Amino acid sequence: MSGGRRMSIAKGFRKDSYADRPRGSNVDVDPYDDDDTNQLKRGSSVWKSGFKGKLGNTYRLGPKVQFLPHLIRKKGTELMSQAFGELIYEHDKCRDVADKVAADILAFTKEQVCDRYRYVVRVIVGEKRGQTVKIASRALWDAEKDNFLTLNFENQHLFAVGMVFGIYLE
Repeated sequence: MSGGRRMSIAKGFRKDSYADRPRGSNVDVDPYDDDDTNQLKRGSSVWKSGFKGKLGNTYRLGPKVQFLPHLIRKKGTELMSQAFGELIYEHDKCRDVADKVAADILAFTKEQVCDRYRYVVRVIVGEKRGQTVKIASRALWDAEKDNFLTLNFENQHLFAVGMVFGIYLE
């Protein structure tokens, strides 16, 4: 064993080619390539991003338009009352309706153009049996930029609670 290395590791290893690679890269780059576009070569194919423009930093720390829950409250309440109406609680059917209502509320919320916001919509449905229900949620929160909305619906057989979270992504 020469050089303090095991032969199984060093087999087929060219010291000069490894040293010329960018650190932490699995891509083979030819450092002697005079191509001005500086494209990365992966095997025999050439990788291109397709993006032609130039992006600059915005240095913006806040949203241009803030997420305002009162704009969504009326439509969200309307969607929940239309979907659940006089529905009798059946687990499988209510789960499907809750998923559809959540998707509709999310689609309407995304139409309100608030750039750099991510939305989380959750609808919980339960059977009314005279019980007390407490629903809680936890998240990392920026009180200046993030906001939420809670929607409630009740009929004779079930209750539904919809939650919409607007979270700003810097």
